[in-house]
Amino acid sequence: MPSRQYGVDVAAYQNTSMSSYHVAGAKYMIVKLTEGSSYFNPKAHYQIESAHAHHMYVHAYHFATFSDSVSRAKKEAKFFVAEAKRNNISKKRYLWLDWETGDGNSVVGSKAANTKAIMAFMKVCHNADYKVGLYSGTYVLKQHVDTSTIVKKYGTCIWVASYATMGRIDNPDFGYFPSMNGVAMWQFTDNWHDLNVDGNVALINLHYTDGAKTTTKKPVEKPKPKPINKTGIVYAPVINHNPNWKIRLLDSDGHYTKYIRTNTRWKYFDVKIIKGMKCYQLGTDTQWVPAKYTKIIE
Repeated sequence: MPSRQYGVDVAAYQNTSMSSYHVAGAKYMIVKLTEGSSYFNPKAHYQIESAHAHHMYVHAYHFATFSDSVSRAKKEAKFFVAEAKRNNISKKRYLWLDWETGDGNSVVGSKAANTKAIMAFMKVCHNADYKVGLYSGTYVLKQHVDTSTIVKKYGTCIWVASYATMGRIDNPDFGYFPSMNGVAMWQFTDNWHDLNVDGNVALINLHYTDGAKTTTKKPVEKPKPKPINKTGIVYAPVINHNPNWKIRLLDSDGHYTKYIRTNTRWKYFDVKIIKGMKCYQLGTDTQWVPAKYTKIIE
């Protein structure tokens, strides 16, 4: 599955049928299997069955109640893995840990202790030969978890929730993307297409190891790319007929910085790809504007 495709996460609050989500464009589903060390979703079997019937990929998640306890984290992880196996969750898919405030789970322990417990949980799932990932909101992930340690160990595996606005959102506005490293999936709304279900967009290919057979083909020689003009003038047009709309700039590492006004002209000094986007350098190394919001005029 290529990146930037939509998926939903479901629990016992949602229907057992995935039909409406599939029709809206969901290509995958993350089902809540377990919580703590005893609760399991009574609808999970039917939700998984429906997802497969609609040719949707199926991942699973567990809602944590272990806070910063390593021993409880391991216990909950073993329970989660057992349910994943019982529900025939493919080893090619992800087992996600939902670690946030709620149902007795506390996030206010030290960042080191929180991260140690989270890593203990993920290790049990990883040792069971599943892909693993961590879910929470932007604030919790930045303030209470050392995500760099997790990303260093398990790669791009963060599933982050961050909404530009509350209420219905059908398509993510990447101008509001949470600035952090290691994000594999972004939950951008809790009411996707007015279906009262969370909407997620994959930022990486979550299924790149499907185990599909490949054949060796003679490489095709690609034509040499035309040289790119590294300097010139770009125009930032008005967006969505709104003269107050502003364009957010990035630094060379892909972190968002300041804004510029639309209906303005800028001299650019370099061109490079940042976060998969062609960008023009307007000044210092912290002032790169995505090319998709501009037009070259010279």
